[in-house]
Amino acid sequence: MILIYDFIYRANNGVLENLLEDIAKSTKHYLTKDGDKVSLCVQGSEEELKSFSDILSKTLPFSLFLKDVSVRMVTQWDSLKAIKMPKCEIALPFTQKALSKAKAEFNPFVKNEIGINPDIYPPLIFEDKNTRKKYDDGFKEAFLKAAKIIVDGGYLNIKSKNGYVCVSKLQDKKYENFNVMLTDLSATSKIAVLKSAEISALASLEKPLIKTHSNLIFASNYPNFPRFFDIALANDLFLYLLGVALFEMGIEFVVLEAKQSAPDASLYFENEIKQEERLQVCTLDNGQNIILKGTSSTSPQLLKSIKRVKNPCHMQFALAMHELDLFEDANCGVYLSLKNDDMIMFYSAQTGVLDMVNITYEDSLQEMLESIAKEDATGIRLIENYTEKFPLIVEKAKKISLKQKAKNIANLWSIAAFLMGLDGSLEEARDKLLENISTFGGQKGPRVDYKLIDENSAKTTINAHKFIKSVMSFRLADVDDGLLSYGIAESLVYFLSDFMDGLKSDFQIKNVLLMGSLFGNKTISNLCVKHLGVNHKVHFNKELPIEL
Repeated sequence: MILIYDFIYRANNGVLENLLEDIAKSTKHYLTKDGDKVSLCVQGSEEELKSFSDILSKTLPFSLFLKDVSVRMVTQWDSLKAIKMPKCEIALPFTQKALSKAKAEFNPFVKNEIGINPDIYPPLIFEDKNTRKKYDDGFKEAFLKAAKIIVDGGYLNIKSKNGYVCVSKLQDKKYENFNVMLTDLSATSKIAVLKSAEISALASLEKPLIKTHSNLIFASNYPNFPRFFDIALANDLFLYLLGVALFEMGIEFVVLEAKQSAPDASLYFENEIKQEERLQVCTLDNGQNIILKGTSSTSPQLLKSIKRVKNPCHMQFALAMHELDLFEDANCGVYLSLKNDDMIMFYSAQTGVLDMVNITYEDSLQEMLESIAKEDATGIRLIENYTEKFPLIVEKAKKISLKQKAKNIANLWSIAAFLMGLDGSLEEARDKLLENISTFGGQKGPRVDYKLIDENSAKTTINAHKFIKSVMSFRLADVDDGLLSYGIAESLVYFLSDFMDGLKSDFQIKNVLLMGSLFGNKTISNLCVKHLGVNHKVHFNKELPIEL
């Protein structure tokens, strides 16, 4: 009897192939690969294959890159198609096999069976203000001591693959540059608003950070705690075993911050360990995971292909097409960044990359408002009415410089958010706007104007004045902040959808590639998949972050 297990795995890092090889090593098997499809062919009796299927389902961890699994029965054994096992150069948090052994022994030095393992060995050192003790074995005592420090309200420095971090109980205060670590997945619902696909991503092999916001019960108990934060499970065995000890003591989540100069205690090993930028992902409603930060799961071969160029948008567009193998197609690339200039681009094998739509505006907010007033009588009345109704906002606007700002949608939104009165600085006003977009509970917002300066030109600019005038008009009409914020995002997506429809008609584009850190906002990306996906194939990067 022959079974073939087909896996759709959207990465070329060798992790899946090596895991399957290890799981199937005691059976007659071979592996094949065709694009994103990795197939494991196994031969044996019906009883043997049933037993193997049970082992596979229990042992193979869920991965961010694993999209589908199916099984089929075949009659032909064709081992000539077998691939050479790819080298796996990824440093994984921990595999199921390593975790089982580590839990049984309470040993943080257990190695993964595949990939690159950190070169760390005992002793483990626990140090507080009075003692310093080395542990060559019996590590549980050290973790219990460390956990007790945290339970008692102290600060513990711990060494991990994230570098030295400080772990403490969650407090009702403002934090900066931190993330929340769950000590057990069951605690998720007590702190955050997460959908099932996001919970699956948290528990995945890669153990990524996921941006979320607090639920109502948690927010009422911790009113001063930041509404939005990154959440994760432990991504190495040191943090995992500390979490186990903490959970047994009743602590369900802790805060991880930068190393403290005078902690209450420290838990560490003597030798250095290579630090890695942790993966941060955005999980969409369709289950798709977008990598926002981190390249620890990216194949080294792909990382070597990165060539820094003058325009980040061009680099990201080229890398996305390389990852997705789309150089033979006509594609549109939409690069919307929080830090770099935006660009909508077109590519075909005949033309190469062509810039189509960018963003421009004046060097100061006062100049922009003056330019709007000079356009026509409508502009004059708008500025006069806005000044009369919101005099303090307009007065503050006169001092806002835009000269050093990147020319992008995000900064155009900053201007809109500032004029809406969401905050007194551009950056914080934009953050509030993005929070409003993320937490909006309605179905539809007002249609805000996104127009092009020249509809008939192959290379043109979004009309910043029309956009700002539209936002100001809705604000004068007392449209709710949350509703208007959502309308700003939704209207952008409608604009992109209409623009793509035109490109498809004129240039027969086959794919739309969405890149840039603005797409790290889950609501915006979900809207793009929903509306652009009606008439177009919508893609994000596979292994690489959406902005490097």
